[in-house]
Amino acid sequence: AQIQLGNPMAALSLINDVRARAANVSPLVKKTNGSYPSNYNIDVYKPGVNIGAWDQATAFKALQWERRMEFSMEGFRFFDLVRWGIAEPTLNNYFEVEKVRHPFLQNAHFTHGVHEYFPIPQEQIVYTNGLYTQNHGY
Repeated sequence: AQIQLGNPMAALSLINDVRARAANVSPLVKKTNGSYPSNYNIDVYKPGVNIGAWDQATAFKALQWERRMEFSMEGFRFFDLVRWGIAEPTLNNYFEVEKVRHPFLQNAHFTHGVHEYFPIPQEQIVYTNGLYTQNHGY
């Protein structure tokens, strides 16, 4: 919200709180031989030091990245992409790259205005005596 309100500096500390917390999980993850799997140095965002100018656009990109990392494998990514209005280019770029490796994606395509919505269950349409109408594309 701070970013959308035009307060990217207020968002910086909130994003850095998440980043700092996520950077300290290495003691929790070890290989079977007891060693740590990596030696990554994840630092907080420091405008002018490890990132350029911290403006509204940069803050939003950082937010998008941190949400992607923080909630990976939790099923939020699609909804974030739709909410941010970048689902179509992001998913279609993904399909373009992955269809070479996965033939079942040959005809995959995300269409703005159609694929953001899920179908209404047929039981609900019947239950409401047609008060609900099916979403476009289903």
